[in-house]
Amino acid sequence: MRRALLLGVVLAVAMCATASAQVGFAPPSYVDTELAGGEPLALTDTSHGTIVYTSHEGTTHLYRPGFTSLAPVLLQYRNQVNIWYSADDAASWNRVSVPGGFATPPAQNTGFSDPDLTQDESGRIYNTGINLVNDAVFSSGDGGKTWDKGTANCHNGDRPWLAGAEKDHVYVATDTAEGTPSHTIFESTDGGNTCSQTGVPDGGTTAQDQAYGGYGKMYWDHARKQLVEPELFYDQQGNVNGIGAGTWAPGQPQFTPNKVADTTLFSHFPIVVIDGGGNYYLIWDSDDRANPDTTPGPCDDGKGKPLPNKIRMAVSKDGGKTWSAPSDIVAPQNARVLWPWAATGDAGKVSVVWYQTDKVVDVDCEASNVFIYAARIDNATEPSRAVTTINASKRPIHQNGICQGGTVCVASGKDRRLGDFFTNTVDNRGCEIIASGDTTQPDPNTGGPRAVSLPVILRQSSGPALVGGGDCGGARAPQGGNTGNPTCMDHTPPVSTLRQRALKRSATRVRARGVASDKGCKAAIGLAAAKGKVGQVLISLARTARHGCEFVNRKGKLTKRRSCRRAILMRARGHERWTFALRARLPRGNYRIDVRAVDITGNKETPNKRRNIVRFRVP
Repeated sequence: MRRALLLGVVLAVAMCATASAQVGFAPPSYVDTELAGGEPLALTDTSHGTIVYTSHEGTTHLYRPGFTSLAPVLLQYRNQVNIWYSADDAASWNRVSVPGGFATPPAQNTGFSDPDLTQDESGRIYNTGINLVNDAVFSSGDGGKTWDKGTANCHNGDRPWLAGAEKDHVYVATDTAEGTPSHTIFESTDGGNTCSQTGVPDGGTTAQDQAYGGYGKMYWDHARKQLVEPELFYDQQGNVNGIGAGTWAPGQPQFTPNKVADTTLFSHFPIVVIDGGGNYYLIWDSDDRANPDTTPGPCDDGKGKPLPNKIRMAVSKDGGKTWSAPSDIVAPQNARVLWPWAATGDAGKVSVVWYQTDKVVDVDCEASNVFIYAARIDNATEPSRAVTTINASKRPIHQNGICQGGTVCVASGKDRRLGDFFTNTVDNRGCEIIASGDTTQPDPNTGGPRAVSLPVILRQSSGPALVGGGDCGGARAPQGGNTGNPTCMDHTPPVSTLRQRALKRSATRVRARGVASDKGCKAAIGLAAAKGKVGQVLISLARTARHGCEFVNRKGKLTKRRSCRRAILMRARGHERWTFALRARLPRGNYRIDVRAVDITGNKETPNKRRNIVRFRVP
């Protein structure tokens, strides 16, 4: 009898794991091939049969080498977050627009960034956007096709999150400019037309004298009639050293904080979600690093060298009052995992998605192939849960660093096109869909990178649904979609040549000519090869001395002596074949002319004395 029981348990676990292992996704499909797609969210309106998709307008999610491709974004910029809707299960998309090219009436919505989607119990969908000083809230009663209610200034604040409650009732969490604590929740009871003037704080100091504050996606528990949102806990230096989840019910003066784990955190915030049985899940990524005093990291930011990190999860079965001990959902040994998000279905069914690199890097300053991974978790509330992990995108959706430093990223030339998060949810079939930015679609004019990411969606094409348990393959598999022509990103600098005989000098002029070439990149997994192209050739001319260089500027004049590394660069004419000419009367001395080519991806060549550095003397 005991053997039969044991065999039954083993078979049940095996069947559960096999079911999860069948989960698969169709290739990433582009929602739009012009507008930006950072920080995207999707929401399914089952009553109207639509899917609504929204993203950041792209103004601060930029990559400098792609600035030549900014025209489509700038020409269609309206200081409103991007919104699309689909009436055919994400096979095709319609841009939401009203006269003048706006997504919603401007009196209801101004704000280019920080979208969020939620739905109240009547089916009304809400979105938000910020314009640095205001949080707009606006809503749709017809599945996202038109947006008939809203206010451009629910409150001032940064990074708003929404939670739909009863009919026409939505909560708005934001970091206010005037509040102490800053993080405050306001509410609208008329579909977003107006908001309360006073709010409920979620922040302060615990009974143990530890500072905390709410931060992250907020949800309304419809059964328990309460809000739940992630919380960060801080040490005395203001560094995050723990996470938790706060709860609040109407009539309470403030949120009740609940610290769940002492931990590091790589993302800006953890995630809290609620399944169909009312169970809460808190999910986050750790930030494992070596000791910075002995093994400093590559980004020169005072942090230690990155180590393989983990996606972790804790569970609450009693509405956030008590939580299980954290456990690992995934812990790869040769990669970094980041930005987890989660969608839930029936009781005990959870899907977690995250970005995963193909090697251990510090993503803020080091490039890698970045894939979308997903884990299907069955029996998720129990220690015996079954977790099956797959590479959902199968090809990289990004091939560079991922800067998390906000607007500083653009100023420093780092890549922030993906924003700060991506998301997943459930579609009309009860199956998973994933919304993400994608940076692999080349600029159609230059062949180089775009300044912004493009919005993509991944639709579950096989395996069991999160809701209802049906099969997401076969006749229910997704059809249609635009998979585009994604290419690999070139990280190899071009090569230029300058020969001594190609340098000509007279009393009043310096001339040079040479060649340059760029190999581009070899095809990556699931991506097409990108042909190389030289973007520009830069020349520096300097009189050299033992303790520095005097560079020649475009006027043919020598600058004051400075470090030879601080070159004045002048642009040559041409690309693969280039020429350079400068009127200058050069004083006596030793000179060097350096050539460095730059490709359309932004890779800059380092001058090489055997190839493109020529020295000469003016007697």
